[in-house]
Amino acid sequence: MKRFAFFWAAVCSAASLFADFTGHKIELDHPDGYYKVGDTAVCFVTLGKDGKPLSDLMARGTVYWEGKEVERRDFMTDGKPVKFSYKSDKPGWVYFRFEVMDRNGNIQRGRGVMNRSGKPTTVTEAGALFSSYRIRTGMKRPDDFEAFWAERRAKLDKVPLEPRLSPLPAPEPGIKLYTVEVPCLGGFPVTGYLALPSGAKPKSLPAAVYWASWSASDAYPIDAIRRARSGFIGFAPTWHGRPANMGKAYYNYNTTIRIDSGLAGIEDRETWCMGHIHYRVMRALDFVKSLPEWDGKTLVSMGGSLGGAQSVAAAALDKDVTTAIVNVPCFCEFDGWASGRKSSIPVIYIADRIEKGDRRPLDTCAYFDCVNFAPMIKCEIYVCTGFTDELCPPSNVYAFYNAIPKTTRKMMSTNPFTGHGGLTPNTKADERLEKLRQDVKVQRYDVK
Repeated sequence: MKRFAFFWAAVCSAASLFADFTGHKIELDHPDGYYKVGDTAVCFVTLGKDGKPLSDLMARGTVYWEGKEVERRDFMTDGKPVKFSYKSDKPGWVYFRFEVMDRNGNIQRGRGVMNRSGKPTTVTEAGALFSSYRIRTGMKRPDDFEAFWAERRAKLDKVPLEPRLSPLPAPEPGIKLYTVEVPCLGGFPVTGYLALPSGAKPKSLPAAVYWASWSASDAYPIDAIRRARSGFIGFAPTWHGRPANMGKAYYNYNTTIRIDSGLAGIEDRETWCMGHIHYRVMRALDFVKSLPEWDGKTLVSMGGSLGGAQSVAAAALDKDVTTAIVNVPCFCEFDGWASGRKSSIPVIYIADRIEKGDRRPLDTCAYFDCVNFAPMIKCEIYVCTGFTDELCPPSNVYAFYNAIPKTTRKMMSTNPFTGHGGLTPNTKADERLEKLRQDVKVQRYDVK
């Protein structure tokens, strides 16, 4: 009998591992996720399984304030809503996470359980911000920040702009596609994919650069092709500067992209591997503006995560950028500790070094922080953040957004139930892109 009971418990546990935990209902008493200091954010959750309310399984709700756990509560599901809440006396971010347990009390994980890629135990989640407009950084901007970038710009100007374009088979009628390599500083050239409408006349095309996010992969030619379909010059550079179109096996962190999780050279602003990206950002824009087809009027910078950080740098460092689209950007508040928040990747990976007094990484990264670029941005900018984004938290993003001058046209799109990895739509940017697309007389070219 005991063996049978043990066997049945094991079967139930295994079955629950492959259950489809869907049908959750999660909501905030403020549907947009915005609260004022002094308010209480209330989250109601009813967990689901196979599309129906879940019952007779233990679940866990955890509440985090600025990345730090402030409450953990286990509860038995019964098909009814469960209430979690948090009251804040200062601006910032609260995050609610929910997980389910098996019959043995173990947190379940993996396919069929997780709601988001990269969060293997999270079945549903929500986030909220308190007085988002009051979120400010506690970091100090280096006194020589703009002088440092003027010096880098001058150094780069001495490197001849000698791009090499290699044609690729046309991806579709009316589109020309090339791989590109442009000499640069920082150890690696600008590389990526250029797409153009066939038959475009000189000075006839707006341009858009789609910056790549952080991964051991090639740039994606489709990001350039989509822009060309709309009558734009489309350029999709790699973030790492390795050759484009080398095949999937070529790109990895063990051989071709050895950066030690982004920490290589982080002790010095001249040697940090991720700081070299910004040379390539400036040079990529130089290249696009040198193309005879560019109209000299419209230059769009766009990207998400690391691509979002590059889009910020582009907007700050090149006065010819007319529109910046910044999705869930990283590199906001490397020294998040100064603000009582999480710090940006990759500095957060070496928190132990920081705690022991090694400030060199923070001193280095201050020159590449989106918050410190923000005062230099004059073009229109469209930012988005999701309130369940633990990789690039929304309060860090708001610290950047609030540092952009009030005289700059800026728009924010948010969602209290979405996070990183392309999950959070930048609705206001989409509207702006559609308007730009409509303004282009595509019929002038051989685009079909």
